[in-house]
Amino acid sequence: MPEAEKPRRAYHHGNLHEALLDAAAALVAERGPEGFSLLDAARACGVSASAPYKHFPDKAALMQELARRGGTKLYDRLGAAWGGGLPDAPKAFLRLGHAYLAFAREEPGYYLALFRPGAQPPPPLDPNTSPMGAALVALGVGGPQGGGIALQIWALSHGLASLERSGQLPLPAEDLINTGVARLLRGLRAEHEAD
Repeated sequence: MPEAEKPRRAYHHGNLHEALLDAAAALVAERGPEGFSLLDAARACGVSASAPYKHFPDKAALMQELARRGGTKLYDRLGAAWGGGLPDAPKAFLRLGHAYLAFAREEPGYYLALFRPGAQPPPPLDPNTSPMGAALVALGVGGPQGGGIALQIWALSHGLASLERSGQLPLPAEDLINTGVARLLRGLRAEHEAD
């Protein structure tokens, strides 16, 4: 029996909701977001085919909750990586890219659920609540320019993580993040000096 279909642990009354999410994360990591059914999640938890419907009306609702939790986990990691911008903003900024790569590697079920086609997009960048927004403000970039730069950084991090997951990255992702972020920061400094 494939690993994701084996009962992982006995759940206790009131715990099936969490067990289904854990099973779904493992199934998504193993098979991708479309590679399993709600029945597969039930089997992985060792419960009847009808038991998941007491917690989720369908697989789409299960995936939505998995993506929501994935977003929270990613946000928490980015917040910890930012660490208030200490010891300095450029070093903390670089840690954000490394945290993104680590999340994709260590939480593949959540990562794939969060960024699957049709998933609800993350909320817009808010410098008051977002680690990336705080990083950009600390670097002297805000407003519309900050939003564009945040998208560029996200594209770099997400692209590297996706290429690494598919085995198509010829160099270590950390090296590429380091050089990409360094070039971006040099470009920002040059723009500020030209103004």
